[in-house]
Amino acid sequence: MRFRTKRPFTGKIYVQGHYSNPDCRVDFGQAGGAEHDGRGGIRLHHGSCDMDRQRMVQPEGMQFSTLFVTKTDRAFHINCMYREDSQTLDSEMTVGDVTPANILHNELPLPQCQYTIRKDNINGELLKFSRVGDLIMHRWDCRSEDEKYKNVYGMLVHNCFVEDGQGDRVQVIDERGCHKDPNVLGDPTYTKELNMAYRESYVFKFRDRIGVRFSCEIKLCVKAENGCDGITIRKHRSVNTKVVDADLFSQYVFVLDEPVVGEDEKEENNYLNNIKLQNYGK
Repeated sequence: MRFRTKRPFTGKIYVQGHYSNPDCRVDFGQAGGAEHDGRGGIRLHHGSCDMDRQRMVQPEGMQFSTLFVTKTDRAFHINCMYREDSQTLDSEMTVGDVTPANILHNELPLPQCQYTIRKDNINGELLKFSRVGDLIMHRWDCRSEDEKYKNVYGMLVHNCFVEDGQGDRVQVIDERGCHKDPNVLGDPTYTKELNMAYRESYVFKFRDRIGVRFSCEIKLCVKAENGCDGITIRKHRSVNTKVVDADLFSQYVFVLDEPVVGEDEKEENNYLNNIKLQNYGK
């Protein structure tokens, strides 16, 4: 990631929550660290500094979103999109490219998928903050904007992890789509159309952390001609070539141990904004 400032930059750039790791920061104040024209950058590798790798069904492109601005510092949430090609080997050991269209063997438009955590029920508000023990609803959606394609795809939610924003993550749903601990998160319940799944749970948190985020993988399959057989039912999964894989991330949820003094929602939001500046991990 590279940047350019109006004036020569002599400060530091680092991944929030990983300042102590020398591979996750650059000090431009050191000798030879700053460029005279205000240009600089930081190189990060996959898997380092708590970087996420997200496979998307329909990437939106490159996006820079400001999370917050203090008096002198700025933090950014940066998504860098690139195409990932698949390769296969035949018996003669020659390599041939496989385009995304070949995965589904058709030209059907792919649906938009999202993972949200909601208050109380499946149609509740999107959750921003909560307390340990609150009832919440996990919801996974894959829907097509065009009505004539809304029942084309089925989905499987699997390989779900809960993350603390500081690099720790624990698996809660396995590669077959089954729970690891029902007291944490049970098996997803699927609608008849197989394009939405949901599961209620109770809020929990990592020790000495202020919030959690969930990530899941999904498999999309075409329901026609039994294309979802062995994919969306809870038994031994068969290998099906008519499948698209993608990664979904929930929103980050701040979790409070005790009620904040003053039940007014504005006071709670002010409290969360203060701890966000001090401890936000991503």
